[in-house]
Formats: sequence, structure tokens, C-alpha cells
Amino acid sequence: MASVSLRGNLKDFGIAEVFQLVGQQRKTGILEFSRKGQRVQITFERGAVVSAVPVGPHAQWALGDMLVRTGRLTRERVEELHGECKASAHTLRRLAVSKGWLSDEDVEEIEVLLTRDTIFAILRWSGGSFDFQAQEVQHDRDPEKLLGAEQILMDALRTADEWQTFADQVPSDDIVFRSVGSFQDYRGKCPTELSHRLDAAERVFRLTDGRLTARRVIDLSLLGTFDATRVLADLRRAGVIEPVERAELRQVRRQLPSAKRGSAFLRARLGEAVALGLLVWAVVLALPEKPDPDTSPGFAIRRAPLEYARSSHEARRVRQALETYRYSQGRWPVDLSELERRGMLESGALATPEGR
Repeated sequence: MASVSLRGNLKDFGIAEVFQLVGQQRKTGILEFSRKGQRVQITFERGAVVSAVPVGPHAQWALGDMLVRTGRLTRERVEELHGECKASAHTLRRLAVSKGWLSDEDVEEIEVLLTRDTIFAILRWSGGSFDFQAQEVQHDRDPEKLLGAEQILMDALRTADEWQTFADQVPSDDIVFRSVGSFQDYRGKCPTELSHRLDAAERVFRLTDGRLTARRVIDLSLLGTFDATRVLADLRRAGVIEPVERAELRQVRRQLPSAKRGSAFLRARLGEAVALGLLVWAVVLALPEKPDPDTSPGFAIRRAPLEYARSSHEARRVRQALETYRYSQGRWPVDLSELERRGMLESGALATPEGR
């Protein structure tokens, strides 16, 4: 592919115009927008949008951050995936799926959500610059599922216009809402509302607990910034949620550290109890079976020697795997399936570097 570049200032060419040009010309490459230290990259394949992500400290940072924000993965697991991505040619998506932490559909859902939110965000920029570089792109998306740039642009422009009609009800991402009515109250005030929008509204309503910020509610709802913010605005206008006053919120947050300490204590005790239970289970496997009562003379053979040796070996292997996991991961496993997923209960696993 011949190298093609296009760059300029957004005061001369609007974001929509640049976006539309790349789509109409069916270009493949990366379009980058920059403004006040912010950078966003949109990847195209033959005029269709593959992804749109904020540029972070390293590749695939944005996807990992979104997986954490939406509650799909813990921060620790995402950091582990980033480390493995650096050491291999695998993408974060492939690694998360191969470990069984997420399905391919789960990751794609988050990728689409991230793309929608990113494009929606840059359409509200008032200035900046753009730079398009034609180049081959690598991705895990199904080309047949990619949407054309013009279709995505039309949807984004529509939402950007509609945004002005309700954005004042959610003035910042840091605002915290709490429920002051029931969802049945809201349902009664919206008798003609479509079922899928009622489902989305109920999902958001359940998250407004007086502690989560609007941004956190938006992320956990998996609806995207536009749809979730519109739902919050509708709920507020209906009088079933209200913002928490800053003074009251500060008081609640001052009480959180002690609650967190209590929660951490309970988690630590629970972890110890689970580990103890697993160890007891392993020891029980190693114990000889109790002989059945028998009135015949002679001795009772408790267990065939080979079977007993195998059982003892398995029990020792489980105990060693538990200890290996504890020292390598810094915590006890929740259950034995964690050991199985890491291959630590398979034959010869303890001969690996991790096992040693």
C-alpha cells in the first residue's frame, strides 16, 4: 500500500468532515486527533471503523482500563495481561479469552462500547488537529461486523445534538445520585416507554446507591455515556433519584475507610478459611480408608499398596500446588479450579519453573 497521509487543523476541517472523507475513500489506516495533551486514535479498514480509543501509556491500555471500569476484570488481572502482552505477540483480547476469564463476545462488547464512547467524546471537541496515516492494520474483529464510517458518524452526530437536551441534569461525572422513590414509581410515570428502555432504566436505577459517582454508574451499566446519562436525566426528572449534597457525601466518604478495613479483615479471614478447607480436603485424601467391620480371622488389608501410593502422591501434589500458588500469586486460590486453569494440577506441572 502506498503511503498516504492527511493532516490539518480542526478549525479548518471539522472532525465530521475528516471522518467522512476517510470513510468515503474507503481508506485503511489510523486517524489520530489531538487536543491539549489528549490523543485519540481511530482505526479504519476499507472505510469501516475497527476501533476508537484514547491513547494511553502503552498499547491496549484503553481496553484494559475499560474492562476494569466496567467491572469485567480486576485491576490485578489486567496488569497481568499487559505484562504478558509485552512478553508475547498476543493481544489482550486473545489472552483474556485463552485464560477463560472472559468470552470473545464479552471483550468485543467492551471494544464496541469503548469505540462508541470515544467517538462521541471527540465530536464534542472544539479544536485540535488531525493526522491520518494509511497503513495495514491488525485486529481481532470480524470484518463483516464492522460498521461503515458514515453510519457511525450519523449516529454520533445525532446523539451529540440530542445530548444538549438533557446534559444539564447530570452536570458532571462526579455527581452522586441516590434513589428517593421506587422503580415502580418511574414505570407508572412512563406507561408508553419501550421495554428495552425500561430495562436500561432499571439497571441504572439499581446502581444509584448514594455512593457511586455518575461515571461509575455509567460504566457499570454497560450502556455507554450517552444512553446511561440520558437514563439518569430521565430518572431525575421523574423525581425517583436526586443528587447527594456535597457535605453529606463527604461525611459518608469519611466513614468508608473503617468499613473498608472491616471488609478487608473479613476477606482475609475468608481467604484463610478457604485455604484451610482446601488443605483439610487434601489431607483427607491421603488418609487410609477405614476398614469395614469383618468377623473373619486375619488382618484387614486397608488399601491396595499401589492405590494408596497414588492417592498419597495426589494429596501431596495438591498441597504443593496450593503452596506454590500462594507464594507465586501472593494469595490463596478461591477454589481448586484456579489451580486447574493454571495447569498446576496436571501431570508434571510441578516440574515447570513455576512449580519449582
